[in-house]
Amino acid sequence: MTDPLASIREEFDLNQQVFKAIVDGFKAEYESGLSTASATGLATMIPSYVTTLPTGKEKGTYLALDLGGSTLRVCAVELLGNCQVTVTEIRRHIAPNDPLRTSGATAFFDWIVDAIAELIEKIGYDAVHADSPLSLGVCWSFPVDQTSVSAGRILRMGKGFTIEGVEGYDLSTLFQEAFDRKNVNVKVTALLNDTVGTLVAHAYTNPDARVGFIYGTGVNAAYPEKVSRMVKLKGNQQAQHYSQDTTMLVNTEIDIFGSDAYLPLNKYDRQLDANHSQPDFQLYEKMMSGACIGELVRLAALDLIEKGNLFKGHRPTEFAVSMEFSTAIPSDIEGHLDDSTEARFEHLKELIHFQDGYTVDLDDLNVFTELCQIVSNRAAKLAGAAMASLIEQQQDLMTGSSPIVIGVNGSTYEKYPDMHQRIHRSLVTWFDPQVSDRIRVELATDGGSIGGALIAMLAEKEEQQQQKVSSQQQETLSTTETTKKAIPNNHPPPPSFLGCLFGWLAPLRAKRGDTNNTSGVDETIKINQEKL
Repeated sequence: MTDPLASIREEFDLNQQVFKAIVDGFKAEYESGLSTASATGLATMIPSYVTTLPTGKEKGTYLALDLGGSTLRVCAVELLGNCQVTVTEIRRHIAPNDPLRTSGATAFFDWIVDAIAELIEKIGYDAVHADSPLSLGVCWSFPVDQTSVSAGRILRMGKGFTIEGVEGYDLSTLFQEAFDRKNVNVKVTALLNDTVGTLVAHAYTNPDARVGFIYGTGVNAAYPEKVSRMVKLKGNQQAQHYSQDTTMLVNTEIDIFGSDAYLPLNKYDRQLDANHSQPDFQLYEKMMSGACIGELVRLAALDLIEKGNLFKGHRPTEFAVSMEFSTAIPSDIEGHLDDSTEARFEHLKELIHFQDGYTVDLDDLNVFTELCQIVSNRAAKLAGAAMASLIEQQQDLMTGSSPIVIGVNGSTYEKYPDMHQRIHRSLVTWFDPQVSDRIRVELATDGGSIGGALIAMLAEKEEQQQQKVSSQQQETLSTTETTKKAIPNNHPPPPSFLGCLFGWLAPLRAKRGDTNNTSGVDETIKINQEKL
């Protein structure tokens, strides 16, 4: 008997040779992105200006704001130490026809700040009498030309928003003006991407985390990269303050990676892309994301139906419209694999319907179930290939002995049956035991809330440290100037008898002083490759 799925298996095959091509292709795109200015074309490898990760010991209350296309969420995150947090949040829905979408900057930002003020009141925090403002991390799901951890120029918003008086303006400044108008004692200390936030949030619960990965309806990734390798930062005034061994979290924008040069695009991938509203864009994401798995199953099933190998040539009503066969249906089918054949058969009849009255049989159940598995297996391997490339990009992870922790957030990873196991299996198959035995793929918390608050905290600490260093430098400069005035022509005074006798003590004291930790930030670790 001819196998009806033989050609489908071949189309979706992703062997180790193809896996290697994808890993190498991604690594080449990382290098290209690190060397290309963000303002040139589509931005990838975007600097976050976040150069530290939490240890899990930090304590305090910090705020996070996450604004998307339809929802505003503001959160108060209390860091309890010992990798524990509590979160209080307020949500505001923005309807498609809400006048706020076409309002001016003042009305729009005042509306946001009103929600923040309500949250502060809800948690009972006395911000008015606090010694310093509450720090806020902003996850702004719209294009921003970011120039520092807390500064960025707003670009065209999109997603139905046409706010007058925001494009080209600094986001933090617009917030601060609204805080001042409303007398709210809050300060934006960080702008962030949700993927970077995911990595930081997971690092608080597991300090070994070194990759943040989003796998839901879309896909993205973040990891720490050496500033010395980020050619795109040359000329940036902020970057001049970093030492050569400093590492910075990078938002890869891996969703827009991919080309025919290394992606195994099959005929169904090409059909999906050709019929998509944005063809030739986000090719990798279209092959494996939660937004597209269902459509790939639909296209392959239609091919089988046309050949009479599925549903006896009858087309389900669920297959009528492109991109409307939800990934939730293949997920649901695979979620019942442990049920009896009879129960699975009855369940399929509830999911698939036919206008001409056709009734599915057991052959349909077996063929369609395996088709779903073929498509989702490849999706898992594609996610694994991206994660493998991110591990290889951090060479010290390859040669070290510590756990290699990948924090993953997103509905496809969390809800699609066995997705975690399949991704982990692809990594174990790819790496030798010295690396694979240390890999931990873990469910991460939402980066827009806990991650946003943590980045606000890290940015606040770094700002305080910079202020301390600046103050010390100023004191040193003042002392030097005073000494110059006291000693004409810069000639030192003759040494005293005691100075001659005990002068050998000074270098010893200086040496001892150099070994002391004077950073004042004992609960925040620098992300350097030795630690990794």
